[in-house]
Amino acid sequence: MSSLQLYHGGPGANSLKPLLVFAEKGVPYVDRFIDFAQFQQHDPEFVKINPRGQVPALIIEDGRVITESTVICEYVDDRFPDQVPLRPKDLYWRAQMRIWTKFIDEYFCWCVSTLGWEALGKMFVRDMPEDEFEAYVARVPVYEQQVKWRNARKGFGEAVLEEERRKVRYSVKKLEADLSQRKWLAGEEYSLADICTYAIAMSVPRMMPAVKKVMATAPRRGMLPTKEAHDAAKHAKSA
Repeated sequence: MSSLQLYHGGPGANSLKPLLVFAEKGVPYVDRFIDFAQFQQHDPEFVKINPRGQVPALIIEDGRVITESTVICEYVDDRFPDQVPLRPKDLYWRAQMRIWTKFIDEYFCWCVSTLGWEALGKMFVRDMPEDEFEAYVARVPVYEQQVKWRNARKGFGEAVLEEERRKVRYSVKKLEADLSQRKWLAGEEYSLADICTYAIAMSVPRMMPAVKKVMATAPRRGMLPTKEAHDAAKHAKSA
C-alpha cells in the first residue's frame, strides 16, 4: 500500500481536485476522510497536520505535508509522470493550463465559495445557539475563516450574493467560450485545467439552476473512489 495519505472532505470543490488526479492516474493512497458535518477539519488532531484547518492535505512518505489543492495535484503529477500525464507536453498549452488553474483558484473558486458559505450557514450554524456557535468559532484557527463563519451565520446579504452570481456567470461564459474552440481547456489534451475547473464548476447548477451548460464541461473519465472514501471513514470511526 502507498504511504501517501490524502486528507479530504469528499468529492466536491477543492477536495475533488486531488481525488480526480489519483483516480485518473490509478495511484494508491491512504484515504483520510474529514467530515465537515462534524467540523473535523478543526479538530486538534487535524490542525496539527494543517494548521489552517483546511482540506485537502497530503502527507508524503517522510511525514512532510503538502497543502493547497492545485499544488497537491501538480505534486502527484510530478511524482507519477508516466501514469496518465495531466499537463500538456506543448509548453504554450502548459502555460495556458497554468493560466486557467490560476483563474480558478484566484477568481472562480472565490465567488462559488461565497455562495457555498451562504448555503453552509443555513445548513449548519444559522440556528445554532449563540454560545455553541461562539465555542465552535473559537476552534477555527484562521481569522479570515472565522469571519466567513460569522458572515455565513448572519447571511452575506443580497447585494454581495448577486455580485458573486455575476462573477459566476462571467466565469461560465469564459469557460464556454474556450471550450467552443477546442476539446479541452488547454488544447487537445485533458489536463489539470479541466480537473480544477470541473471540481469547482460542478456545484454551479445546484446553486444557480439557470446556469446549466457548465455541466457540459464535465470530464466523465472514470469512477471516483467516493464509496471507498466514506467506507474508510466509517471504518476508522468504528475502529
